[in-house]
Amino acid sequence: MSATPSPGPFDPVVAALEIRSLIESIPLFAWQAILLGAVAVSIAILYRVARPGGRWGQRLRTRFVLGLPWGTLLGLGVVVIVYLFVQGGLGNQYDPVSLPFRATSYAYPLGVLLAGFSHLGWGHLLGNLLSGLVYGSIAEYAWSHYPTDRGSQSFTVRLSNPFVRIGLFTGGIVLAGLVTAAFSWGPIIGFSGVVYALAGFALVCYPIATIVAVAGWSHLWHLWGTFVDPYSIAEPTVRYSGVGWANTAVQGHAFGFLIGILVAAVVIRRRDRSADPGRIWLATMVYAIANGLWSIYWYLGNNQYVRLEGIGTAVLFILAGLIVLAVSGSDRPLLDRFPGIDVSPGQFEFPSGRRIAAGVIVFSLIGMSMVGAAVNLSAPSGVDMPENAVEIRDYQVAYVENVTNQQLAVVDVPFLDQVTAVRTSGVVVYSEQRNLWHQVVSKRALEARGSERVLLGGIGWRQDVAAYRAGWSVIGGNVTYRVFLRPGGGDERLVYTSNPAIADVILSNRTVTIRPAREAFEVVVARDNETLGARPLPDDGGNVTVGGIRFDRSSQELYASINGTQLRVASRRVPPTRQ
Repeated sequence: MSATPSPGPFDPVVAALEIRSLIESIPLFAWQAILLGAVAVSIAILYRVARPGGRWGQRLRTRFVLGLPWGTLLGLGVVVIVYLFVQGGLGNQYDPVSLPFRATSYAYPLGVLLAGFSHLGWGHLLGNLLSGLVYGSIAEYAWSHYPTDRGSQSFTVRLSNPFVRIGLFTGGIVLAGLVTAAFSWGPIIGFSGVVYALAGFALVCYPIATIVAVAGWSHLWHLWGTFVDPYSIAEPTVRYSGVGWANTAVQGHAFGFLIGILVAAVVIRRRDRSADPGRIWLATMVYAIANGLWSIYWYLGNNQYVRLEGIGTAVLFILAGLIVLAVSGSDRPLLDRFPGIDVSPGQFEFPSGRRIAAGVIVFSLIGMSMVGAAVNLSAPSGVDMPENAVEIRDYQVAYVENVTNQQLAVVDVPFLDQVTAVRTSGVVVYSEQRNLWHQVVSKRALEARGSERVLLGGIGWRQDVAAYRAGWSVIGGNVTYRVFLRPGGGDERLVYTSNPAIADVILSNRTVTIRPAREAFEVVVARDNETLGARPLPDDGGNVTVGGIRFDRSSQELYASINGTQLRVASRRVPPTRQ
């Protein structure tokens, strides 16, 4: 009779690997089926309890042709078409061409025409599509495909024709995309300016629905993310993280938002509708804070920024008050509200608070437009690039350190030259034809990641350039490095060498320095400021003697030996793909 073998000791590492293997073995469609099934069950329960009896669809059909926001869908369709067929997203879903579709200058009309409908990638596109669908549907419901005045009928006049109204709403979306790009501060890209315009319109007409949408849209984004990526396995890592808010076009967002507010105020006034000031104020603050309209920032140089949260939040409170006054304020002259002030007929009539608030908003838009026009009239041109820059058609790609950011230098602020004379370091792309000068990879990002890819292109073509940095760090923390650029299918080119790095160690009165040379890194030994010798670093497993010190290379480490003493003096820093 055989005995049952007793189980071995529990190994948590093995158990964790088995659980991970089990989760990864479940196919994606199974996870998605579980999620869709749960959504269906939840909605079925809601429908059963609410018993709408067709009321939901009927409510939508009172404002929409066939119950759908056709203007919003058509506007979003333009965005999708640009992404798939102009940016090349059809064959490269997650990697579209984006550099040539930025609004850089009026001298480059292609960028101005397409920037408001182009995107940096799939995530950028999807985020704007979902938020545009949410806020656009509310705004279009307020606009309505059918006339909303009491006793009015469709097709009696041109503006009452549902198809004309759909066309006007779609045209408004396209116009907002063109205007926000044309008056942007710097080379913006993305549909978010239009999304903020739609949100501003929706906020004035249906403030509570907009507040619900602020919370609901993020959950819609979560639902999509869960559908395409139903699980994640993570562990703590140290990685480079840029300043996310510094890549946000806050001015473009605010510009679109104020346009939407003003258009909605005009529509409400023409329809003689009342608006609840408390709800509008609350919705303005909730939306503006949740979407970072308070994020006023500027560049300090070399990937450092300053953000004035206090001033930005104070501006939001003033803005909320102005919006309430412009939408719901009285038409009564402001001075009439103060006792003892008599304004006789025929004299100058002081404007109402409503007109003053609307005027301030309009003046703000004009001011932002003037700055945007000045920027787009003086975009980068005639820039001197390094001689070793990689040239691909009209583009030049180079690595620079501590140079003037040409993108910001075009803005000339009198008596405040230091505000726009910002220094930057990293991989930059310049195109005289497109009036484009843009830092595509920062020095810190390249240092942390080791390598990056720069995608160039235009309508119908694309080509990438690989940028990578290899170097050595010595005892004491100093680093010396070389930067290479390699066009797709071409040879690599050395484009930058840094200063040598001196190790913080003395060996028999000798100093050790690693310096970059054209062909390879060299180890230099000196004593009393006199160089005793210099040799290329040995290959892995090899050694070399310089100035009486033996240097041994073991993988990515360099050891120095003298008089029976050995210590590590340097470590190689190189992209993982080139180790």
